[in-house]
Amino acid sequence: MKKTAFFLFLFIACAVGIFAQNLQDNEFYKKSLEFTRLSEQALEQGDYDAARDYALKAQENAALSKNYIDEMVAAYRARTALNAARARIGLADRYNLKARDAQLYASATALYKQAETEFAAKDYAKSLADAQQVLELLKEFDAMAGVGTGAKVATYKVKLNLAQRDCLWRIAGFDFIYGDPTKWRHIYEANKSSFADPDNPRLIHPGQVLTIPSLAGETRSGER
Repeated sequence: MKKTAFFLFLFIACAVGIFAQNLQDNEFYKKSLEFTRLSEQALEQGDYDAARDYALKAQENAALSKNYIDEMVAAYRARTALNAARARIGLADRYNLKARDAQLYASATALYKQAETEFAAKDYAKSLADAQQVLELLKEFDAMAGVGTGAKVATYKVKLNLAQRDCLWRIAGFDFIYGDPTKWRHIYEANKSSFADPDNPRLIHPGQVLTIPSLAGETRSGER
């Protein structure tokens, strides 16, 4: 009987060790807590067989809860990478990568579609790996757009983008310019003397370099 009680305490200790993890609230976790309570109660009443059975069920549900949490974490990581990859492809579209490097663009978009398919199939590990590969292939576009750097550029070279043509309004709206399209006139006033038609702010051309004036003491450097 003493040996049985000893093993029962080992079962409960293992279950409690799993419960001590930072698990999110889910049905498996709730069941594991309930079976632990029943096991402890049975042990106090001297019903060692019931206590052992409840302890085993507590362990089983704790393991199921951990698997559930692991899957949710994997899904979250894959979804985050997919969102970042989609944003990176958006930047590639903005800078007309398809025309500049059709092979790179095709590889990146194919990988992204594959990552989406894998995510839908709940193959989160492969989806994450492919989405991260998209990010690696297109990493140059973070620097080109000043993503996450907070950097403000001093000059901007007008891009050839047939799908979304550069204009002063759109340029002013870029985070690395002003982040506010309504401030386009500051760019116009600083550059109109170099325009082919100084009275026409819409007439800008690919390759044209625009000076971006600083506002309210901004520090600017570099070109995009």
